[in-house]
Amino acid sequence: MSVSLLDRLTSRPDQFPGVLLLHGASERSLEEKSLALAADLLCAGDDPERRCESCRRVLHGFHPDLLSVDPEGVQIRVDRVREAIAFGAGRPYESARRVVRLSRAELLGVEAANALLKTLEEPGSRLHWILTTRRPESLLPTVRSRCLAVRVASESLADRIRSWRESGLSETDAADLAVFDPDAETGDVERLEGARRFRSDAVEALRAGVVDGKIAALVLLAETLGRGAEAGEIRVFCELLGDAALLAAGVSTDLVRHQAVTGPLSEIGRAAGARALARAATLAADSPSDSRRGNRRLHFEKVLLDIKFAR
Repeated sequence: MSVSLLDRLTSRPDQFPGVLLLHGASERSLEEKSLALAADLLCAGDDPERRCESCRRVLHGFHPDLLSVDPEGVQIRVDRVREAIAFGAGRPYESARRVVRLSRAELLGVEAANALLKTLEEPGSRLHWILTTRRPESLLPTVRSRCLAVRVASESLADRIRSWRESGLSETDAADLAVFDPDAETGDVERLEGARRFRSDAVEALRAGVVDGKIAALVLLAETLGRGAEAGEIRVFCELLGDAALLAAGVSTDLVRHQAVTGPLSEIGRAAGARALARAATLAADSPSDSRRGNRRLHFEKVLLDIKFAR
């Protein structure tokens, strides 16, 4: 199903799918397209230019019949999903229907995804769900099977790297920016250096703890992740565990996201095994939302020590 056909469906809201999954390479393109579709669905008249008051409010994210659900840290919480389900069960305020936008659906926790299943199967005639993701394969099969999936085209990553190179970034900086922030408009080299330092420190702590048996290194990494890490750093940590799991399973290094650290990640993979690392990557992404009483620190301690002692 092409996006142009999807655009035509918005002229007949009664035929628009109850659950739509937009996927593509660009987070920005997915956000823009999902908001545009929501504007079309909630528009009280026929305004293809989306200039009416209703459309403008949707595009700015504050229409009363639109609810946007975004990840909190590295996960979409089950309480936010339940809030969205309650919102969808209510009567529209202004429009003939309601729309729930759920961004980065691959970050749905298992509990949150399971809470969605019933309403995705029978959303009702006055509710439309629009899910977005850059990694549709990461969604639970039970969620994917309830969605009509549509790919949103965007500028290829190769084109983005070329643009960054033309703007003055080195080949190395452009390649790293593609890993750390593929939707970046410009190359912030200082931010890149910070991301590289975190990745280097995290990989060294993993190698010291898993390969050399220095448990203190894992505890210190858990402390960093639990108290001071940003959402982007936790994402990188999860990606590193996933890359190590792939390498342990014998996958080609061409498929590894963090190419710059395949050497130490291969060591970690050989020492821990693919199964333990894959399980750790899944658990790491399901971290508590707050750090009170050391909740997140203890969570990451368990993730890391489980890798070490899984065998």
